Amino acid sequence: MPISPSQKRIALLVIGLIILFAPALFVVATLEFLILSGDLALNEISLLEFLELYLIDLVLFVVLGYGVYRLTFWLIENQLPDALESLDETETADATEESETAGTVSEDRS
Repeated sequence: MPISPSQKRIALLVIGLIILFAPALFVVATLEFLILSGDLALNEISLLEFLELYLIDLVLFVVLGYGVYRLTFWLIENQLPDALESLDETETADATEESETAGTVSEDRS
């Protein structure tokens, strides 16, 4: 079933929202941890410091996502063909063994 352009736009929108809001969730989790541990009071953080922390998390999140993407792409490009070839060889050998075994059983029955 082909993917329609509206489905592609929705997928891009969801990916964009994840990239935009995931660092904010990390910032909130970090601030919550620091507040609960007593190392930080919420009134000590200025808006500029909060935005700075958000931008740092955003850059780290994008770099980490890109790294995972490149690693996945490399694995698919370099490792998957070798694994598929060895799988094909194994399946061929199994099929040959099964046909030989089936041949001997049918000969014994004759």
